[in-house]
Amino acid sequence: MADMTNTRLELCNMIRMEAEHISDTGFPLDVFPQAVQSVILDMDRYENYKTEFIATAMLSAVSAALGGTYRIRIKGEWQSNAALYIILVGRPGLGKTPPLEAAYRPIRKHDYALFRAYESELEAWKAAGESGRKPVLRRTVVSDFTPESLLLTHNSNPRSVVILVDEIMGMFNSANRYTNGQLIEQLLTAWSGGALDVTRVSNTIPVHIEQPCINIIGTTQTKRVHELLTKGFEENGLLDRILFVLPKSREVPKWTDWDDGGEDRASMAAARWEQILGKVLALDYDTGEEERMPHVLSMDREAREYFFSWWNRKVERINRIEDDAQVESREMKHPAQVARLALLMQVLRYAIDESHLQFVDLASVKAAIRLNGYFEDSYRRIRSFVAEDMCEDPPKVLLSLLPDTFDTKTAIAIGKELQNVSERTVMNYLKELCRSRLLRKSKAGHYEKIIYDKSGKFNMTDNEPSPPDCNGCPPRCSLQSLQFCSFRVLKTGISCKTAGTANCK
Repeated sequence: MADMTNTRLELCNMIRMEAEHISDTGFPLDVFPQAVQSVILDMDRYENYKTEFIATAMLSAVSAALGGTYRIRIKGEWQSNAALYIILVGRPGLGKTPPLEAAYRPIRKHDYALFRAYESELEAWKAAGESGRKPVLRRTVVSDFTPESLLLTHNSNPRSVVILVDEIMGMFNSANRYTNGQLIEQLLTAWSGGALDVTRVSNTIPVHIEQPCINIIGTTQTKRVHELLTKGFEENGLLDRILFVLPKSREVPKWTDWDDGGEDRASMAAARWEQILGKVLALDYDTGEEERMPHVLSMDREAREYFFSWWNRKVERINRIEDDAQVESREMKHPAQVARLALLMQVLRYAIDESHLQFVDLASVKAAIRLNGYFEDSYRRIRSFVAEDMCEDPPKVLLSLLPDTFDTKTAIAIGKELQNVSERTVMNYLKELCRSRLLRKSKAGHYEKIIYDKSGKFNMTDNEPSPPDCNGCPPRCSLQSLQFCSFRVLKTGISCKTAGTANCK
C-alpha cells in the first residue's frame, strides 16, 4: 500500500515538475524524497518561491537541525558533520529571504520554545536564592554577534549554531574590518573540523568546542557578489567552502490567486515541513547529551565505490595539469561537500520514513553528486558574471578573436594582426584574462577558454563517474575518446567494448 502511495506521489510530482518547467532551472529537484518534492512544489506554486532557493534553504535547515548528532565517514578516519556554508544570490526582488525564513521557521519555533523554558528555569533559580547551576539559554540561530559571542552561543548549544543573515556581504566585510579576521579564521577552522577556543573577558577559564558544527546561510545581490572575489575571501579559502545558488531565470514570479485552495495548500505544506524537520530535531547523540558522542555513518559498498569512482575521475584530470597554479583549490573541497550532502539526503529520506540511518546508501550519494554539480554550475556562472564585469574591454576583444584552445604563439600573432598590439601587450592581456577566470592554462604555453553553454553549464565539469552515452567505454577514456566512442555507437552501432579500446587511454 505504501509503495502504491509513493508511486502515485512520484507520478504526480513528475507531472507537476514538467508543468512548472522545473528542468529549466537546472536544479535537480528529483533527487529529493518524493514527500519533500511535494512540499517544495507546493511552496513554489502557492508561495511564489524559487525552487532553487526553497530547496537549498531546506537542506541548510536539515543540517542545522541535525547538528553534530550524526557524522559521515568519508575515507578511513576522515569524518565530517553535515555543516554547509550557503549564499543565495539574485537581483533585488527575486525572493531570496522569504523561502529562507520559511525553511527555518520550525527551527526558530524550536528556539522560542527553548527561550520560554529558559525563562521559567531562570525564575525558579532566582526564587531558590540563586543556588545551584544558573540556567543557560540555548539557541540555534544567530544573526547579530561577535566572534566571541558566537562561540559562547555554540558552547551553550553544542549541537549546532547557524549564522543566518539576510545581506551576508555586510557581515563578511564587517568581520574583516573590525575583528581582524578572527571570525573568518573561526569559520575556516570549523568547516575543516578543527576545535575552537575562546577566553571570556570575565572568566579566565577558556571555552573549548571540540567538534564545532556551524552552518552559514544568507543572501546577497548579484551586484555585490564580486566583493567575495575582490576582498580577500578567495585568498583565505572561505570562497572555496561556500555553496552558491544563482537562479538561471532573473524573472520575479508573478502572484497568482489560485482557485484550488492555495492558502490551505500552503499551510499544509508548511505543516508537513515542520513535521519532517521535527523528526530530525528529535535525533540525539549516540551516548547521551553529557558525552555527546555522535553517530558515525559509513557509506555502504555500492555507495563508496560510486563515490570513489566519481572523485578518482576528477583526480585523473587534475593530475594531468602541469602548472600547480592552475589546480583549483575549490575542487579539492568537493569530496567533503558531497559527503555532507549525502548525509543530509540520507537523513531527509529517514525523516519521511523512506530509508534508515544505519549507513549512507547509493541513492543518497548519487543525489549529493548531482546537487554538488548544480552548486558548482551556479558558482561558475557567478565567476563568469564577475569576470565579464571586472575584465577590461581590450583583453575581452582579444579573447573573442582566439579559438577555444590555442598556444602563446597563436595569441601573439592574432593580437599583432587584428588588434595591432605588441607581444608584451598580448601577454598582459592573457594574464588579465586568466586572472578574471575567462581563460586558463592547460599547460605551459597553452590556454583554453572557460566557456559556458546557453544553459549556463560550465563546460569542464564532470559530475558523473561514467558517461551515460558511451555504452561500455572504460572509465579511463579521455574526453576526446568519449566523444569518439559516442560517435561510434551512434553512427555504426559499435561500442568501445566491441571495437577495442585503442582510443581509450
